[in-house]
Amino acid sequence: MASRRPASADTGNNIRVVCRFRPQNAREIKEGGVNCVKIHEDGQTVSLESKDYPGTFTFDKIFDWNCTQKECFEYTALPIVGDVMRGYNGTIFAYGQTGSGKTYSMMGSDIDSEESKGVIPRIIEAIFTTIMDAPSTIEFTVKVS
Repeated sequence: MASRRPASADTGNNIRVVCRFRPQNAREIKEGGVNCVKIHEDGQTVSLESKDYPGTFTFDKIFDWNCTQKECFEYTALPIVGDVMRGYNGTIFAYGQTGSGKTYSMMGSDIDSEESKGVIPRIIEAIFTTIMDAPSTIEFTVKVS
């Protein structure tokens, strides 16, 4: 998942690249799959301990299989919502192979559940909370495409 922030945002970074790992699913466990992902203590480096595809990679942030939907949202999307509400453009780009967990991260398994709703329902809530909390002298236009 990559998120783009304007250069004038408080972090000073234009693009942050975040990696989220899902846990093994039932089929992978049943077939004897072994976790080949080792996340380093710095929370930014991951090693693939695989004979076919070994390597070490660094990201701005790595979320492991125990990360909550809320933690993922608060780091990746909430700052972008704040930037957007201040008039900047923002983008969140979810990328990964089929079955890697993009839909779960972005939509969640239940958009009505505080624990399992994903980034998109949380973004919508944050936008409308910001609008409702704004002074009545400010006018907003919300467009979705």
